[in-house]
Amino acid sequence: MSHMSSKITLVTASLPQRCHLLQEMLNSVSEQTVSPAEHLVIVNSDLAAPKLNRMIEMAETEYVVQVDDDDLLYPNHIATLVENLTADVVWTWCDVTGREWNPNRGYEKGRLKSENYIPSNCAIRKQAIVEAGGHRLSRHHDHDLLQRLEAMGASFKNVPVVTWNYRFGVSVNSSLHV
Repeated sequence: MSHMSSKITLVTASLPQRCHLLQEMLNSVSEQTVSPAEHLVIVNSDLAAPKLNRMIEMAETEYVVQVDDDDLLYPNHIATLVENLTADVVWTWCDVTGREWNPNRGYEKGRLKSENYIPSNCAIRKQAIVEAGGHRLSRHHDHDLLQRLEAMGASFKNVPVVTWNYRFGVSVNSSLHV
């Protein structure tokens, strides 16, 4: 991993029964060509929005990236985000494992009203999150936040490069290797 660190904080909330997934994700973070400035992790039986908001408040960087415990970052993920931090919300494309769906598409103003196509693993300017009121208690808190950011006039930038693996349906009893 590079000794150069970024202006990105990673935040991860994980459940105790998903520790093997968390370890796989942490391994992928350790292989980044550019290190995150910090990585805040909480393992708790309650993954409510207030816990994410607290981690975001603790972040000491301009941008925050929510990395789920079952995500796998490719070595260029953070470097690619850092090179493209010219908007309030910046995201890259991903490989998808375990689902017949793919969110890879560019930004289309207004589309967030009807479709959740920007994965939670995106860099969001911390101040924009605060101004939007942070994560709220809802089933899709990440989509809700993105909708509020768009309504506030936040800027969005998609980087059409695959830099991570978005995994679904990974068993808590077995590991998925990609």
